[in-house]
This record gives sequence, structure tokens and C-alpha cells, in this order.
Amino acid sequence: MVPDFVGKQALDAWLSGHDAGLSLQGPDPDSPHPLLNGLVVAQVPAAGTRLPRWSVVTVWITGGGDPSGVREPGRPLPNLLEDQAEG
Repeated sequence: MVPDFVGKQALDAWLSGHDAGLSLQGPDPDSPHPLLNGLVVAQVPAAGTRLPRWSVVTVWITGGGDPSGVREPGRPLPNLLEDQAEG
């Protein structure tokens, strides 16, 4: 039977799915982002459904964005060492 993954951390859901003999995947199986971060907010099929071993359960994750994206410089721009030498 499919466990209830909703509300679990993504990695915990993946591990408990594996322990139950199921494969978890996101809604886009070709996505380069693994199911490691964030919370599970939905799943298909629903909890309690009987599936054959190693069937796929699709889960939707929220809040798992990678915080190391592109950073734009803050405003105002920092003073350069050259500017400090003049004054």
C-alpha cells in the first residue's frame, strides 16, 4: 500500500517510499533536480492505494529551491579601493 507522503520532507518521503518498495518521482521525470529538498505537498496515487512492487508514485515538492542562485550586487555599489585612495 502507498504510504502518505504529504507533509514529509522530500528525502524522508523518498527513503520511506524505497523502504515500501516504491519509486518516487517528481511531475517532470526528466528534471535535473533530484527529490531531496522541500516538503511533499501532493501525491498520485493517493495514500492507501495498492500498487505492485517498484511502481512509481508522483510527488509534488514545494520550498526546495536551491538558495545558491545568481546574486546581483546590492545597491549602492560598494566603494572601490581606488576611490578610497583618492580621498
